[in-house]
Amino acid sequence: MSGSNDDLMKVYVFKSLPPVLWGYTRDIRVMWALEECGIPYETVGLDCGPNGLQDEVEYGQINPFKQVPAIADDGYVLAESGAILLYLAEKSGKLIPRNLKERAQVYRWLITSLNNIEPFALLVLFADMQGNSNPHMQGLRPWNAEILDRFLPQIDEMLKTQPFVVGSEFTVADIILTCVLRELRKNEILQKYPNVERYRQSCEERPAFVKVLDDYEDRLGIERGSAR
Repeated sequence: MSGSNDDLMKVYVFKSLPPVLWGYTRDIRVMWALEECGIPYETVGLDCGPNGLQDEVEYGQINPFKQVPAIADDGYVLAESGAILLYLAEKSGKLIPRNLKERAQVYRWLITSLNNIEPFALLVLFADMQGNSNPHMQGLRPWNAEILDRFLPQIDEMLKTQPFVVGSEFTVADIILTCVLRELRKNEILQKYPNVERYRQSCEERPAFVKVLDDYEDRLGIERGSAR
């Protein structure tokens, strides 16, 4: 539901990226949640150069860390993808249960994805991106993969009997976890966990995600499928 209007929520996203980062950036998570929640928004594109967003001086007033994504909602500014997704869920009343205990499970799995899985998934991804040019990173790859093997079996077992991490309903926790799992989609790790891989692919088939990836590729000016 993207558009252009001063009253729309503004979402700060990338409009240029090195090819190695296509499909991995965290602005995807926010736009996915916005589409699922049905919240109208407009994107503000930022250029990612060799030094990241250091040349985007004005953006430093929005997010002093100069990290993407961030949102501006009627003057209220928020950064960090996990916080933004919870805000969007609360604002819309969607993608989060009303029941307190079920809500706590959403918080649990969102935090687990960001704290226990993503740091190690990213280190594996960076090792694969850099290859033999970074022997130190390559040397740490088996250790990081081993840490992932500590968490993914439990998730694989859970997803054997339920479609989403908090039962039968798709939530913001699924958006975060799916996007974290995407960081592993091109290596061997998820092949060991068929229920996790099935879950990832199923979530990526949702119409909102497909639309977001199409819009993402169009904004970057890259061929369809390049960020899949």
